[in-house]
Amino acid sequence: MNTLVFVDLPVADTVAAQKFYEELFGWTINPRPEGVFHQIVPGEGLHLGLFSTDQQYPDPSPKPQPASSGLHARTYILVDDAPQTYLDKAMKLGAKKAWGEGWWEEFNGFHASFVDPWGNQIVMWEPKDKREERLGSK
Repeated sequence: MNTLVFVDLPVADTVAAQKFYEELFGWTINPRPEGVFHQIVPGEGLHLGLFSTDQQYPDPSPKPQPASSGLHARTYILVDDAPQTYLDKAMKLGAKKAWGEGWWEEFNGFHASFVDPWGNQIVMWEPKDKREERLGSK
C-alpha cells in the first residue's frame, strides 16, 4: 500500500539536535548509535529520526552534500498546546521563526513554524477542536 513509515531530519550534530527536540517537545530519543542516528519516538504516530550529515546512515557510501538553499520539505507536529507556545520555546533554544501562529481555515486549525538550528522546517499544528477542548470552551 506504499505507506509512509519514517522521516529522517539531517543534522550536523545529532547529540545537540537530540537535546533540542527533547527540551522542546519532551520526546524520547534513542541514539542508535549515538552521534550517527537518533530515533525519535514521539508517542503515537510515526517515528522520526536525526541522522548525521557526515555519516548519512544507512547510506553505504555517503557523499558530501552541497549547502541547502531554497524551499525544503516541512515536517508537521501535532502539539498539545498553542503552536505559538512551542515556537517561542524553539526560538529560545536557537531556532529561527518562519512564521507566527495563524489560523488555517481549510484545515480548521492553528499553526506556527520554525527552522531548527540545522535547517529543518517544523510546523506545529493544533486542530480547532483540540484547542477548544484544552481551553474548556467547547
